[in-house]
Amino acid sequence: MEVEHLDPNELERWERIEGIIYDMSPAPSPEHQRLSRQLTLAIGSYLKGKTCELFYSPFDVYLNADEKGDYVQPDLAVICDPKMIRDNGCYGAPDWIVEILSPSTGLKDKTTKLRAYKSAGVREYWIIDPVHQFVEVHDLYSNVFPTVYGKDETVTVGIFEDLQINLYDIFE
Repeated sequence: MEVEHLDPNELERWERIEGIIYDMSPAPSPEHQRLSRQLTLAIGSYLKGKTCELFYSPFDVYLNADEKGDYVQPDLAVICDPKMIRDNGCYGAPDWIVEILSPSTGLKDKTTKLRAYKSAGVREYWIIDPVHQFVEVHDLYSNVFPTVYGKDETVTVGIFEDLQINLYDIFE
């Protein structure tokens, strides 16, 4: 819910995008958590032994590398520059962000966050719809429309051409 007068000191979890504070309650649903877990297992296995790291919510991301700028807690973030990782989160744009839609955040994820991620320099952004079981893959370095994949398809991750994620396994 977009409300400009929210005080982050009074909220358990919040984000600041384009100067607006967003409340991140209620907590994610069990289905949301299942999808996050399945993706974490798939991506985490692939990244084992590589420079890039996977982080999952709650994890603070300061998109503009500044605590006063856009502040988000994406569901999943892959960061390939270890210098961006500090004790209290990530300072700068992750290479890949995944958001799992929920009724309270879906519109923000598909509009406000998409703009913020593109502006900050995120390379790849996935929006997962758990209800309709599809994934929108946004290549934020190009000006092409997102590619949409259904639950029975396999997605090749744009920033890792040798990583393929079978959506059937994710949506099981």
